[in-house]
Formats: sequence, structure tokens, C-alpha cells
Amino acid sequence: MTDSKKLPPRYHFSEIPNDDEGREFVRLLRKYANRKRYYVLAKGQYLDKTQLDNGEDWRDHVRGQPISKSTHIRVYLNERR
Repeated sequence: MTDSKKLPPRYHFSEIPNDDEGREFVRLLRKYANRKRYYVLAKGQYLDKTQLDNGEDWRDHVRGQPISKSTHIRVYLNERR
């Protein structure tokens, strides 16, 4: 890295259960995060095979599966530029 400043970590929370309590946590995090400095990005983690349609597998979601087809949620806090 040519710049002496270190970038802050983006990946802050993982393995948040994809249930009512976990989704409420993500909602409150979005509500109370400092919106002038950060934005919250939630992505699915661990494919829930019971939610897949017939003939669908992990290869259909190589860039990350939707939260609705995940057992857990991963949260990133990205700094605004």
C-alpha cells in the first residue's frame, strides 16, 4: 500500500441468525448508525438448502445468495466518501 493510512475494517458482524431477532438487529443497526459517515450493507451467509427451488443449487448464487435463502446474515459498515 502506498498510502500510510490504514483503511477501517468493513466486515463487522457475521453469523447473525436469519430470524426475527436477527433481522430486527440489522434494522436497528441501520436506524442508529451514523448515516453521514457509514452505510450498512447486509448480505446472506450460509445457503439454506430447504429454501431452494427444484433444480436450484449454490452455483446459481455465485455472487452471494439472497437473505431469504440464507440461514445467517453478514453485516458490513462501509464508510461514505
